[in-house]
Formats: sequence, structure tokens, C-alpha cells
Amino acid sequence: MDNDKIISDITEKWNARKEHLTSLFHNRDKSAVKVPMDEAIDAFLTFLFVMNGKRPPDKEIFQDDLIGLEYKPINLDERLSFILKKPNQYHSFVQLNELYLELLKLYAKMKIRKYKK
Repeated sequence: MDNDKIISDITEKWNARKEHLTSLFHNRDKSAVKVPMDEAIDAFLTFLFVMNGKRPPDKEIFQDDLIGLEYKPINLDERLSFILKKPNQYHSFVQLNELYLELLKLYAKMKIRKYKK
């Protein structure tokens, strides 16, 4: 499967997950948030690493792998750390959504640069 297809699938799934998570947080159903947040975090990491031409690492030990990535959102380490520590908090969801948006912009810039070369 090519990287563009993987990233397109992740983006589509995030849009559906985002609506579901918004509803769960709106209803204050924190117990039901954990699984979709974990899935969204895993998908974000896959997007991040595939975009950088790397194989996604294990979620438990990926921190060291972030250092060598060419394309990544600003302050990714701290932001991701916060999300992973408190995935059932609304602010983690907001932060994850921002990371997805920033990564999509970086991906678009990357594609434009590659097209121009």
C-alpha cells in the first residue's frame, strides 16, 4: 500500500473518530473515551512516521524515534507526552486534533516541495 493511501485512510478515519470523540466528551463519558483516543494516537503516530518514510515504532518506545524526523509539528515531544499521560482528558483530545491539523499542513508542504523538484 502506498504512503498517500495510508495517510488518506488515516485522515478519513480521524474525521469520523473526531466526531465520535466530540460526542463522548460532550456527554462526559470519560470511560468510553480511552479506546478511541488510543486508536487515534496510534493512527497519528503511523501518519507521522509514514510521512517521514519510516516504519511506525511501538507506541511504548517511540520517543527516541521522534528526534530524527524531518517533518513534525512544533513541540511534538511535550504535546504527545501530555496526550499519552492523560488520554481521557478533553484537553488531550483538543491537542491531538491540533497535532493532526498541523501534520496535514506539513504533509501538504512536503508534497508541494517534492512536486517542485
